[in-house]
Amino acid sequence: MEENKYSSWKIIKRLLSYYSEKKFSLIFSCMLIVLSTITEISSPIILSNFINNIINNNTFKKKSIILLIIYFTILQILSSLFNYLYNIYFSKLSTDIITELRVNMMKIALQQPMKIFDKKPISSVVTKIVNDTESVKEFYEVIVSSFLKNFTLFTIILTAMFILEWRMALISSIITPIIIIIITIHQYYSKPIIKKIKNSSSKFNNTISEIIKGITIIQQFNQEKNFIKQINIINQSNYINKMNILKIDGLLLRPLLNLISSIILSSIILILHLFPTLIIKISILHTFINYLRNLNEPIITIANQQTILQQAIVSSERIFKFIDSPIQIYGNDTSLLNSGQIKLHNVFFKYPKTKKNILKNININIPDKSCIALVGKTGSGKTTLSNLILGHYTVTQGIIYIDKKPINSLSHKTLRQSIAIVQQEPTILYRNLIKNISLDRKIEKKKIISALKKSQLKELINNLPDGYMSILGQQGNNLSQGEKQLIGIARILVSNPKILIFDEATANIDSESEQKIQKILSSIRKKSTVIIIAHRLSTIIDADMIIVLDKGKVVERGSHEKLIKKKGLYYLMYSYQENKKSL
Repeated sequence: MEENKYSSWKIIKRLLSYYSEKKFSLIFSCMLIVLSTITEISSPIILSNFINNIINNNTFKKKSIILLIIYFTILQILSSLFNYLYNIYFSKLSTDIITELRVNMMKIALQQPMKIFDKKPISSVVTKIVNDTESVKEFYEVIVSSFLKNFTLFTIILTAMFILEWRMALISSIITPIIIIIITIHQYYSKPIIKKIKNSSSKFNNTISEIIKGITIIQQFNQEKNFIKQINIINQSNYINKMNILKIDGLLLRPLLNLISSIILSSIILILHLFPTLIIKISILHTFINYLRNLNEPIITIANQQTILQQAIVSSERIFKFIDSPIQIYGNDTSLLNSGQIKLHNVFFKYPKTKKNILKNININIPDKSCIALVGKTGSGKTTLSNLILGHYTVTQGIIYIDKKPINSLSHKTLRQSIAIVQQEPTILYRNLIKNISLDRKIEKKKIISALKKSQLKELINNLPDGYMSILGQQGNNLSQGEKQLIGIARILVSNPKILIFDEATANIDSESEQKIQKILSSIRKKSTVIIIAHRLSTIIDADMIIVLDKGKVVERGSHEKLIKKKGLYYLMYSYQENKKSL
């Protein structure tokens, strides 16, 4: 069913539908094509009349030669002008459509469920938005443009040929069904190979991205040769596929078409020889042969562009599958939360296409403006639970209430404005400090500066060359882990969310930064519900309630003192960390 939905003809029809809102520009471009074609094919007719006059009058007239030169010059200028205007308008049309397509894809990407990015590398999405849209751009700029021009040229020339000599024109028109058969065969054999080429390109981009991101690890473990070998394997596969395409093109396109054209021309000569009584004027024969050559060119051009067409179809299939993929669904309740109260009732969760539940029968009540800590071994379900509260995933069974409202009733805007997270590795943009905090939100500069001071970043600001306006390095490479975390907190402070989640925020930072974060947390707790996913148990001793997870279940809950007295899993984890400190 899906293959039928993304068949070649349906993809082409869908691509052409983007012209629906640009009808007038398209019609104007087509008019320019017709005018350009008429002026282009008028030259042989004028030359034919000139030859006919010479034969009939048996003399060269100076006036006729001057007129011929003037007509030729005017026609060439007009043809060039119409062709230039047509190319400009068509390029503008193509650019507008691709811009619209890329913006649409970015909107879809930003609305994709988080599970999509768990399964696919980010670079594959980038490849679709950048590389695949470039192939589609060639469909509009090269294929559609060329097809309209060459089809118009072919139709007008063939009509003129039938007017001049219908018998010879009939023989010449035999080439049309042959071309259709050749194009169909080419499409059948080339499309699977082009799919492999596109997949190889995507795989190549993913591998390069992994190598660049992990260059330190690769060098540390002396794995350069292994990664070079991977690149060579992908390149070799790509080379073989491209050579196969060249073989198909070399066999089915220009050489074969040239052979067919030669056969047709030979057939016309043979007819003239077999039927000597058939009288054809020399001027008509001259014009006819010119037209026959021009008739073949548009067909050969269209046929030669089959590879570009197939690349565009394959790229379009990848793009449309991405556009048609399901987006994250949110509720319609746009009212802001009045409190940070959270309730999880009989919550189960498992990832799509898996049988194992990651979370099992979770029941937790979190009062407004309380501080809750989630602890447990790696893989116990802490981060998954926080993602459910953020609305990134939908529960498999059970229900989550935020401010006494089912989470699936809340709109995207409500969730993002009311619930925030400080991640273990905050993303730092290649922008100045102010823009890294605002993230293009409409926030007053004074409020941002106040949040930066509250986030204990005064020392960092003083050390930056241009203070608040200093450009931070790519991914914050010139910042310490603690400074990145404080910037992440500053982003939160400007929005005052009702619920704040700290996901292992103090796991990889120095003790000084940890103390700063603890101080900030003390003030945040007065205004917001705080959920801390903790690795260092010493940082959550003051939490109102500590929830211990193990294998997706809540096995213990209570204050630090209560859990220590219980001497269960939390006690063992805490004792292990304390003993490790004393060594």
